[in-house]
Amino acid sequence: MKKAKQILCVLLVCLLAFAVAPSVYAREANTHLRFHEDGSFTILHLTDWHTDYPMPAVQKQYVTEALAAAKPDLVVLGGDMSEASKEDQPAAVKEICDLMIAADVPFTITFGNHDYLHELTIDELFALYKESGGAYCLSVDEDPALFGCGTCSIPVYANDGSRVAYNMYLFDSGCEVDAQDTEVLRPGQIDWAANGAKKVKTQHYESVHADQIAWYQQKAESLREANGGRYVPSIAFQHIIVQEIYDKLWPQAKAGDRSIMRFADRAYKMTAIPNLSGISDGYVMEYPCPGYYNYGQLAAMQQNGDVRAVFCGHDHSNSFTVEIDGVDIVNTPSVKPHSLFKKLNWGGRVVTLYEDGGYESRVLSGCELAATRGSGIIESGAVSRFELVLMKLWKAFADVSMFLWKPVTRLFNR
Repeated sequence: MKKAKQILCVLLVCLLAFAVAPSVYAREANTHLRFHEDGSFTILHLTDWHTDYPMPAVQKQYVTEALAAAKPDLVVLGGDMSEASKEDQPAAVKEICDLMIAADVPFTITFGNHDYLHELTIDELFALYKESGGAYCLSVDEDPALFGCGTCSIPVYANDGSRVAYNMYLFDSGCEVDAQDTEVLRPGQIDWAANGAKKVKTQHYESVHADQIAWYQQKAESLREANGGRYVPSIAFQHIIVQEIYDKLWPQAKAGDRSIMRFADRAYKMTAIPNLSGISDGYVMEYPCPGYYNYGQLAAMQQNGDVRAVFCGHDHSNSFTVEIDGVDIVNTPSVKPHSLFKKLNWGGRVVTLYEDGGYESRVLSGCELAATRGSGIIESGAVSRFELVLMKLWKAFADVSMFLWKPVTRLFNR
């Protein structure tokens, strides 16, 4: 009888422990991400927070409501997260991580250029996310010898757990690069001097490096071998967009062109309106800022044919999808609210993977959530009811304009 009571006490203690922290135990036990029975897996891509510390109420409210609306299986933090001081970074990172923990959703992170600018090494910042996120932070620095920090692959298993049905690649695309050619000509910045235009200083950014691309190729081959000789359908996340986006949106520059964007080995004629005919959805509201050097990332992915889409941030008010030789290049807008008419693209992106290899994505905007019943976004500031009306009208105008301008811009950008 005494022994039975002891066993009963032990069982009660175990049950109490699970009741106190059920989500933590569930998260630690569920180390594999899996598709649901309906063959879907949902990701919420939240990038370019640029949040102060403490976090502004409107950003916290948007993220909280986006998590509730999207019901993601995973959150991907897209970089440029906190603008807090070095001293406040630990508390700021914890504040960010706590939003996912409160929603009981695991997360990963791909660092942005601004994450390198807070007097912490990127390895130290990575450690803060791992510490604050605990079992919820699924990111790993898979090979510390690679450029940057946090480059890794995260598999999503079939519903029955029998195989890797989808794979996610996370790349650190770095910060800024010192380039010899630090001058660019842009529309609206022309000074009619003797040579016809003035060269304007601009920033140049890093990109996914050659060692990361070689790592990706090895990983893809390893997954292919384990998958019976077939490449595993994949997507990729990184902060800075691939350089080939300019091949799709603007023509290469010719001698005598006044307004150009110059990279290490290419230059593009910067017409006032890009070639909208190549955009399947979303909007181009600012010039994309890809890496200055192109190490062949997109070419490697096109050769394998495994990567369906590359999801990027960095360019805050862009939200387009552009297909380039079989790979979709997708820009997710910033979580931080923009100025008036750029609020059209303020928010995050919901990505739905399907076990059969397909995917879908859409922007979940702050204005969309603010217009729903019970939303607290308006009360938290940064957007008013009047602005919501303006955004509806602006979106209608933008959608019609995109439809009408697509064939016209193809002619302008030959």
